[in-house]
Amino acid sequence: HAAGVNPLDTKIAAGAGAHARQALPAVLGLDLAGTVIELGEAVESFTQGQEVFGIPGGIGGAQGTMAEYIAVDVRLIAPKPHTLAMREAAALPLVFITAWEGLVDRANVRAGQRVLIHGGAGGVGQVAVQLAKARGADVYATGSAASLDFIRSLGATAIDYQAQSVEDYVEHYTAGEGFDIVYD
Repeated sequence: HAAGVNPLDTKIAAGAGAHARQALPAVLGLDLAGTVIELGEAVESFTQGQEVFGIPGGIGGAQGTMAEYIAVDVRLIAPKPHTLAMREAAALPLVFITAWEGLVDRANVRAGQRVLIHGGAGGVGQVAVQLAKARGADVYATGSAASLDFIRSLGATAIDYQAQSVEDYVEHYTAGEGFDIVYD
């Protein structure tokens, strides 16, 4: 039903995604949301007609998601949340994994920490804001003047990076101590 398009997709198409090379010509695309049409004999974790999403292809020689149909490894998809439209679900996998790996796997974000997220209104940034908030952190996010209301709507303290210097907002929000985590 839908395929996400990420900066990594454009890098792969240009032959610049060194860590995710794909021999061209190829069907590109990493993220998807769709409906299970048919199951392999050993598949027990999904049912026909079930809505799913994930990152099942587009690198390592695997067919990408920008196709009408795709055969996938069931370990690379999950049931789609009912609260998300197909387009929303297809936009989520890579940005969520990127935010999770940085904030949870590497930085161990947790309650009480002050977290600064650069680009809080971007694809990864908005997921990072929500993830840090969900884990109990005090979240601050930079953005342009046009994005500040959106950043606030996600629950972060919005910082106009064009109107304030780094030194000014670090002093203002942390009394000069700095943030516990800076996600860029």
